Amino acid sequence: MSQNELSHNPPNWYALRVRPNAEKAAAETLRLAGLEEFLPLARTRRNWSDRVKLLDIPLFPGYLFCRVSLDIPYRIVDTPGVLGFVGFHGTPEPIPVAEIDAVKRMLDARRRLRCMALLREGQRVEVRDGPLAGLQGVLARIKNENHLVVHLHLLQRSVAVELEGDAVIPYA
Repeated sequence: MSQNELSHNPPNWYALRVRPNAEKAAAETLRLAGLEEFLPLARTRRNWSDRVKLLDIPLFPGYLFCRVSLDIPYRIVDTPGVLGFVGFHGTPEPIPVAEIDAVKRMLDARRRLRCMALLREGQRVEVRDGPLAGLQGVLARIKNENHLVVHLHLLQRSVAVELEGDAVIPYA
């Protein structure tokens, strides 16, 4: 009997927290248990001193997705490597199908993908890579490009520099 036949509620997509480096094993265990899982993988190049290797690594480290009805959540949380559902105040929060479909379409496009922190215009950020690493400022959109804006308060002026989308992280 499939998972859908056992439940009374329609299945939704949920994010699952998993142990570090256990994403692939947990996804395989869920799949073998007859559950619909989705582990987006991004191809990346890793350089070692003696070779270069292409690896498929989780796009969202520490997470995977499962489409399930919450009538039987114990089947998921008892899976080796799974720490629990992602949600609010202990209640799993479903993920809209459109968001899962968007990630699948981006994977199908076979382009280079990166997981990024959610950034908003006006948010304080810090540059994490490159010659500007460690520089802090405010994120601004100028002509559809991300810029780091640094304020010179004494002069009542600001300076903006164009950034790569993944070059900054939120700054607390």
